[in-house]
Amino acid sequence: MNRLELLYGYQKTESGLKVYADMHHVNQNTMTRWIRQFLLHGLAGVRHRSFNHRYSLNTKIEAVKEYQAGFPGEKIIEKYDIRSLSQLKQWSIQYNNDELKTKSRKRVRKMGRKVSFEEKCKIVQWVLDHDNDYQGATIQFNVSYRRVYSWVRKYHEAADSWEALKDNRGHRKPQKALEEMTEKERLEAEIKRLKKINREMELEIAFAKKLVEIRNRGVKRPDDIKRFKN
Repeated sequence: MNRLELLYGYQKTESGLKVYADMHHVNQNTMTRWIRQFLLHGLAGVRHRSFNHRYSLNTKIEAVKEYQAGFPGEKIIEKYDIRSLSQLKQWSIQYNNDELKTKSRKRVRKMGRKVSFEEKCKIVQWVLDHDNDYQGATIQFNVSYRRVYSWVRKYHEAADSWEALKDNRGHRKPQKALEEMTEKERLEAEIKRLKKINREMELEIAFAKKLVEIRNRGVKRPDDIKRFKN
């Protein structure tokens, strides 16, 4: 389930945020941040990033200084549009060691280890919860950047299906090329693709309408998450 679907489901449920987040194995603070990003920045605030965002050295230093001064981490990552709290903590450590630079540090190549299906799901969910923080996942779970990226890509290519992370080596049928498909198979593949696109468009339209409705209320605190379900 992607981010928009999770937020849409939360709008429709009568459950509280913590209960809903626990039911879907998502951190409550992450859900709160997504809602605030939507309220402040619209759909752009909750779409997944497909690339690593680069931050200036000044931005990193300002964010770290505020963090070390005791300001709430969640507020800081919202203010500076930082991927995740783990990214901010990493900058803080680098700042203390006089290693904070404009470019991200080089990726450390890690020896491959056997990763279970359950752990792959956990890693992918962590990456999704932390705005595609692949580098953070390599540190958190001790796996290579390439493997994390590959698992997330497989998950998305399979229409956000966990089944794509199962290791079927040795007995997996090779995917047919388009020219090798029968007419029926081509139609089924196209229908599946269009359904996914249509679902995403429906969600985006629903959220766009919701945002207009919320902003028309003219409240003092635009990031008040209580407005999200009202």
